[in-house]
Amino acid sequence: MKKKLKLFLQKKRLYYKLRFSFVFRCYQYLFKAGDLERQQKEIVFYKSFLPACNIIFDIGAYDGHKTAAFLQIAKKVISCEPDQQSFSILKDRFRNTKQVFLENIAVADSPGERHFFIHRPGSAFNTLSLKWKETLEQDSMEKWDEKIIFSEGYKVTVTTLDLLIQKYGKPDFIKLDVEGYEENVLKALSQPVSFLSFEVLWPGGLLEIQHCFEKLQSLDPRTLYNIAVYEKLLLPSFVDRERIMERLRENDLIHLEIIAKMNQ
Repeated sequence: MKKKLKLFLQKKRLYYKLRFSFVFRCYQYLFKAGDLERQQKEIVFYKSFLPACNIIFDIGAYDGHKTAAFLQIAKKVISCEPDQQSFSILKDRFRNTKQVFLENIAVADSPGERHFFIHRPGSAFNTLSLKWKETLEQDSMEKWDEKIIFSEGYKVTVTTLDLLIQKYGKPDFIKLDVEGYEENVLKALSQPVSFLSFEVLWPGGLLEIQHCFEKLQSLDPRTLYNIAVYEKLLLPSFVDRERIMERLRENDLIHLEIIAKMNQ
């Protein structure tokens, strides 16, 4: 019955309006306290290393759970998401939130159009990266709990970090979650920012990680790093590139996040 009701509400374009309403928030408070605890944990995590921010870029916003956390830290959040279904969720979720600016767009090394590979509509695996697509499709359910197969996808509009900065101003923090395309996104960033994070697939993404480090060091040679897993920093302080590579090699996780801190 519950599943049928959800499908009915989705067909009527009402499900996510209700899902992110005050009424549902009250329901969570009464019956789904674990959901609220997870949301609060995310906020606490970001506040553990981020000061109050004027602007945050959420690149690869997905369903907006990070954007929602960033609203507790920043005056303005710019959320970019090329996936059509995910962007529809973002519009419903933040329809009454003036501090959030939504862009139905991907971010890369140059503006224009790119091919967007689709695992399924709204999937967190959807990507601009051909290597990421092929890596996931070649996996025999060793890393993921399902067999990943992509459809042909569709063309999406692409911008760059520099163009977003021209439009909205320089962010204090940039969160990149673009499924293997992080290196390409960073290529078109021409100035340092206080903090930046990017997702890592280890060890398959080693070359891309090294290229990301090289780019960040070119923006600020004093850049320091930390590793985040399950909404927690692994190291007690930010360290240099050599130390973070040592820590990565000691790690046995396949998916984690690098946090970069630039002194500017």
